[in-house]
Amino acid sequence: MMSFIADGFKALYEQTGWNFSVFYNAWEAQKYLTGLTLAVELAVWSLLGSMLIGFLCVFARQSNLRPLRWLVTAYVELFRNTPGLAQLYFLFFGIGSYFHLSTYGQNGELPLVSPFQFVVIALSLQYGAFVAEILRAGIEAVPRTTVEAAESLGYNRTRAMIHIILPLAFRTSLPALGNNMAQIVKSTALAYAIAVPEALYVAHEIWTEHFNVLEMMNVVLLSYLGLMGIFTLLVKLLERWLKVPGLGR
Repeated sequence: MMSFIADGFKALYEQTGWNFSVFYNAWEAQKYLTGLTLAVELAVWSLLGSMLIGFLCVFARQSNLRPLRWLVTAYVELFRNTPGLAQLYFLFFGIGSYFHLSTYGQNGELPLVSPFQFVVIALSLQYGAFVAEILRAGIEAVPRTTVEAAESLGYNRTRAMIHIILPLAFRTSLPALGNNMAQIVKSTALAYAIAVPEALYVAHEIWTEHFNVLEMMNVVLLSYLGLMGIFTLLVKLLERWLKVPGLGR
């Protein structure tokens, strides 16, 4: 089957000049799949990081320490209102260079934080701010009577937050969280800017060699479209599984 597809795209190139080399050149196909896999890994780690940061911000906002609440508010406003690419450059070229985040090994100087990790940190910080705001809105949407009922059963504020308020807020916020997660998947392409060999970077290397920019850009766009289709389906299944019975009716 794979050889049939490869022969078909090779014949297409010979007859029309449309060079989808990634489909008939085994080395380039493997290279592109590796880049696409790296993009998925970036998305997964960034999703986990942003959710962790978002939940930590929720608890920090419930703190009695006013400076901590101010710090969280400043973080949210900073990362929600500045471009993601500027944030990535600031972390990679600014902080990374200023603090000289490297060590020495047998092969010479080695980075303590790899470009891959810088992208994960940047995306986690940026979208963690959005998660914090989404969850804040979800918490405010929890009926006051529900909170009062929990308190009447002997729950203190922390226990009520962990066992009742946050689970409800997470479920009601899931559509917005799903949209935020989708943005993370698409934003993994920013890794191209600091030479992380994800899908777009690998595609650029291929079209530089074969001058097939249009063909490779179509491959990249369709790849991300496929990833987003799978991701959207998973989010919808999660929404259905976690749906609160009777909510919204």
